[in-house]
Amino acid sequence: MQFDHIGVPVASKRDGMRYLESKRLWLTSPADHAYRVEWLWYEPESPEVEIVRTVPHVAYRVASLEEALDGHHVVAEPFDVFGEVRVAFVEVDGAPVEFVQPY
Repeated sequence: MQFDHIGVPVASKRDGMRYLESKRLWLTSPADHAYRVEWLWYEPESPEVEIVRTVPHVAYRVASLEEALDGHHVVAEPFDVFGEVRVAFVEVDGAPVEFVQPY
């Protein structure tokens, strides 16, 4: 497991965001930020769970999403992000943690 980025929900859209239709989410690429910050703006109708929509998260790159999820409380099942990675969220001590598996 290796650190990938920090995700921070914001109150409005920012320049450079891309739209992820399945989650009704606008987001930046952490690769474009000097400190690997991903800015996230969720549309009011987003189906994402509240903890992911409202609380900053830390993300880790993993070789196997299924292995990383084993034994954790999953709050967002695996989903595709722009055909680049598969991700899922777990809750750890009341905070969201994202696991990122590159294709």
